[in-house]
Amino acid sequence: MQSLIDDFVAMNTNGLVLELCEKYYDENVVMLNNGSVFAKSMKESYDKQKRFVGSIKEFDVILLSSSIHENISELVFHYKMIGADSQINEFTGKHVQTWKDGKIVREEYFSIE
Repeated sequence: MQSLIDDFVAMNTNGLVLELCEKYYDENVVMLNNGSVFAKSMKESYDKQKRFVGSIKEFDVILLSSSIHENISELVFHYKMIGADSQINEFTGKHVQTWKDGKIVREEYFSIE
């Protein structure tokens, strides 16, 4: 599982959000954003993120911490993104992912102050 996580991290830090969505999210993934349902399928997640990613001109994503316990990974990233309008969006978030058969079947995202 470590190699899957390493590849996921590499893709995320390189701004390949849509590609990692297609590669690693299960077709029926359940995604939560700070406790609210963000998406109930890979397609829904892809479509929502595509609108956002399309407006980003520059990605600066850094992995701050990573831990794996059986089939659960916890990844904390610091994100700094510059939009086409030159507006900077900067935040830190924790992704708690449940993996099954090489795919993420559940992901909970938490904003960190």
